[in-house]
Amino acid sequence: MSRLLLRFLLLFVTCVGPLSAASESETLPRILIVGDSISIGYTPFVAERFQGRAVVERIPGNAQHTGTGLLKLDDWLGDEKWDVIHFNWGLWDLCYRHPDSPNQGNRDKERGTVTTTLNDYASNLERLVSRLKKTNAQLIWANTSYVPEGEAGRKLGDDARYNAVAAKVMARNGVPVNDLHGLTAEFEPGLFRAPGDVHYTPEGSSILADQVVDAIERERPDLVFKVGMIGLDTSHVIAFTSRFNNSEHENHVPGARVVAAFKGGSPDIPASADRIEGFTRTLTEEYGVVLYDSIEAMCANVDAVMLESVDGRPHLEQAKPVFEAGLPLFIDKPIAGSLEDAITIYKIARRTGVPCWSSSSLRFYPGVVDVAEAEKGALKGAISYGPATREPNHPDFFWYGIHPTEALFTVMGPGVRTVTRSFTPDNDVITGIWQDGKIGTVYGIRNSKFEYKVTAFGTERVVSQSRGGDYTPMLREIVRFFRTGVAPVSLEETIEIYAFMEAADESKRRGGVPVSVEGVLMNNGWE
Repeated sequence: MSRLLLRFLLLFVTCVGPLSAASESETLPRILIVGDSISIGYTPFVAERFQGRAVVERIPGNAQHTGTGLLKLDDWLGDEKWDVIHFNWGLWDLCYRHPDSPNQGNRDKERGTVTTTLNDYASNLERLVSRLKKTNAQLIWANTSYVPEGEAGRKLGDDARYNAVAAKVMARNGVPVNDLHGLTAEFEPGLFRAPGDVHYTPEGSSILADQVVDAIERERPDLVFKVGMIGLDTSHVIAFTSRFNNSEHENHVPGARVVAAFKGGSPDIPASADRIEGFTRTLTEEYGVVLYDSIEAMCANVDAVMLESVDGRPHLEQAKPVFEAGLPLFIDKPIAGSLEDAITIYKIARRTGVPCWSSSSLRFYPGVVDVAEAEKGALKGAISYGPATREPNHPDFFWYGIHPTEALFTVMGPGVRTVTRSFTPDNDVITGIWQDGKIGTVYGIRNSKFEYKVTAFGTERVVSQSRGGDYTPMLREIVRFFRTGVAPVSLEETIEIYAFMEAADESKRRGGVPVSVEGVLMNNGWE
């Protein structure tokens, strides 16, 4: 059983019917979800993502069609005070049923009668919205999800027609629309529970939940994660903050807002010392980020932390107060200034149970993901190239060679056995032999034109990267990590990546001989 399915089943047990708020703080915002069986699927994930920030409840059972809503809405709302109501009807309304149909729910689009006509649907929605507005809650309408070909009781195209009617009702009433139809119309077949089924796998429901959370946070910005940054000496702090904090940014990433920072800085690295003041001014003056004199003070005022110091050497000491505060932590590259420190960070994360991860943004570039996921038969090897500028205070590849190295591991996966390095002042070639015989090569470029690319060699195809990317996909993964506490990259794989680069340095010191990755790990405190 997959981890996602197991987590879904456990959450589903706790989320059928109204979710209890007894154990939650009475001061947390309260969210009510009203909807059909599609919402039954995504509600557990929504509740998980809002854990500690809001109380998520759902009506008992299935909201069915708008006629059912008119009969039961008062009971569902009760006397409770709701801050947000995310609501939906439609799939039942547009469904055709016939009493003699053998299909589940008597669905029959050939002989049946539609549950609710378009005119009645519009009229019913007007009455339902009028009642919901009396709660003074922030209302969010979720339009009807996609109806696939082959559905027994629903005609192709009716979903779009009913959504068009609903959109007019919501526009008249000033209710924002969460476009679940647009999202699910792009779903791959594997995200549906079965061919012709309007329901989704747990993975599909999780994706729906992300958009539901985004829609709620868009209307309630107070619910987004308050993020603190450690180290203001890298261009990443501006690039990341602009995407999080500026909703007008073309690559805006919802779900997080940088509100606090600890300045940090390394006087012996020009790339840090020469830029920190300018980045600090931009953060404080353009984005209103509050500076704190200590990491501990900053942690008391945020929900999550991004460790951004361009110098990996202080990362271990800077991470310790975050672990002590129990806050989810993303560590920008390099994870540390040495493999030993990286392993110590791993050990502290495991001991404290605080979720933590690190990655280069290249892992999530669409072009790199294309190569990793492409059908190519049995993978036999890969080559990744990119700039490998060195910094004397770090192992050679930790500073910038991490990018092509991370791309290589994205395609190859973990399991490297030995590493050999060939070095000149202008170029590096690092070759790893994996446990199953695959060979992976990183070609590090210096003093010539820089470019990133990864190519995979399979028994059926050779697949080369054909497009690039930017920071945005990684930032979406960071927000998902803050919401779920589940890292997209395990710390174990990250430690192996850094052991690969440390083994390359050792091979260079020893004249290019093969070096055991396991031996390097053991020599640096791995157990």
